Amino acid sequence: MPKSRKSQSISINTIIIAAIALAVLVVLFLIFTGRFRIFSEGLETTASCYSSCNSVGLEYANPAHAETKCDQTKTYLPGTFKESKTGCCCERKP
Repeated sequence: MPKSRKSQSISINTIIIAAIALAVLVVLFLIFTGRFRIFSEGLETTASCYSSCNSVGLEYANPAHAETKCDQTKTYLPGTFKESKTGCCCERKP
């Protein structure tokens, strides 16, 4: 009579849980070692009135300094930018 061999295998649930745990550990490592700063530096360089106006299809006019500073021909973009802490004025491209 031949011996019956039982094989052991890792279940798919165990593999999925291990992959998620590894991903969480990598993110925690990036946060606590300061490597996550690289992503925020990239965001800071795009936070300008010029790039924000261009992203909505308009041309940069000047910093608004207040929503009321934009005249009726310009569009006010609220937010904090390099050029202005209170928003930007954009106008249509010629």
